[in-house]
Amino acid sequence: MAELTEIDDLFRQTLHGDYDDEDEAGGPWEAVSKLQAIANRDVLTHAVEWARDRRPARRRRGIDILAQLGKTPDHPSTVFADEIYPVVTAVLEDEQDLEVIDSCLVALGHLSNPAAIPLILRYRRHPDPDVRFAAAFGLSCFADHAEAVAPLIDLTRDADPDIRDWATFGLGVQGSVDSPEVRNALIERLNDGNQDTREEAVAGLGKRMELRVLPDLIELLQQDEVSYGVVEAACHLLNFDAVREEWTADEYIDALTTRYAAELDRYN
Repeated sequence: MAELTEIDDLFRQTLHGDYDDEDEAGGPWEAVSKLQAIANRDVLTHAVEWARDRRPARRRRGIDILAQLGKTPDHPSTVFADEIYPVVTAVLEDEQDLEVIDSCLVALGHLSNPAAIPLILRYRRHPDPDVRFAAAFGLSCFADHAEAVAPLIDLTRDADPDIRDWATFGLGVQGSVDSPEVRNALIERLNDGNQDTREEAVAGLGKRMELRVLPDLIELLQQDEVSYGVVEAACHLLNFDAVREEWTADEYIDALTTRYAAELDRYN
């Protein structure tokens, strides 16, 4: 069990260095991750105290720690989530610091409580792009909830390319809702100037067996670097249960052009 002195040291470490530097050895995010892995009540209590602190830097770090406390690939839910959720919503209710708002919106996504959707929706048109991005992230965690679908569609058309990318990923890849509105929103992103957004749109359309994606899918399979999502889209359209790791991009193209020759003729 982690000693209290170790926990105190890790909390102090979360305030050192560049907030956004997630790769620095001994850096702030390494300390956040270690505290989340300890995930005991001492960490919970300390993080809640920081979330309520008068200093924004501590509030933000407290929320960051609480957001994924105890989350691992084998345990995909935040521990103490029922206790953490009202703490985060109370902070958000009166928060003026944009960076703390950002962390709260991300945390609400991680906490997976659908009651958060109306709270997140308040920020989807916020003038600050970082806040809108956090709202896009939060809503993407609820992509299969009816309340989140139309706002995510709206965010796929945001002026900021990173927001469009994440909203497209949430709507198309994380979410499984299938409707003409969702498909048309993803079709719009096939012409996006952001390559990542375009690839997320292809992945989402492939998942929905939307044949209008075929020309773009084949074009992306011809690139020097082919993303995993594009390969997955091809697999969906070919009714493969899994990615065929031994296949080249050309083999996927040959299989698609053979199977969908008549459909592809319509686009030529």
